[in-house]
Amino acid sequence: MMINFKHYYRLAILRNKTNLGDMMRAVWAIWKHKSSSNSEPHHEWCSPSYCGYLQALEKADTLKRVLNGGSQNANESFHSILWSLAPKNRYSTGVMIDLCAAMAALIYNDGYQSIIPVLSEITGNTGFFTRVGMKRFDERRIYYEHKRKRKAVQKSKQNEETSDSLSDRMSVDDNRDDQLDDSYIPGAY
Repeated sequence: MMINFKHYYRLAILRNKTNLGDMMRAVWAIWKHKSSSNSEPHHEWCSPSYCGYLQALEKADTLKRVLNGGSQNANESFHSILWSLAPKNRYSTGVMIDLCAAMAALIYNDGYQSIIPVLSEITGNTGFFTRVGMKRFDERRIYYEHKRKRKAVQKSKQNEETSDSLSDRMSVDDNRDDQLDDSYIPGAY
């Protein structure tokens, strides 16, 4: 620990060698940072560039975006579709990657049924079972998104109704599959 202190003090002095006030502030920031605890944080003079405590506070805001299993980056969903069509562990030509990227964009934006014309153009014709399969893929995607939404709503209701009894919460009928909400928008999830 003493070697670390020596290194930190040296850096504080070198970085602020022309300003005594900033030098004193940097040295005290080191001391306050190292003497902090979770129950008594003293990071008011710390810089987010080195202070893990301040970095964690900044990351807490970004973590709100991924609550309930959401994705922080919309591209992750697109890339998931793309790499399922053209896996990274197999060699694919540039033409194949371009085709898979175009199909992934169609699937992401409009659902699986949107690639039927592309498949028809490539193969000359698509059969009945291809159309049925694509429709089922879309229906499954919609079903699981509605299920996820229902769970999130149910979880938020449980959090709001912590004072209610267990029997009151069990009487809410949010698990019926015939109550699907029609607000699904392809590419929004």
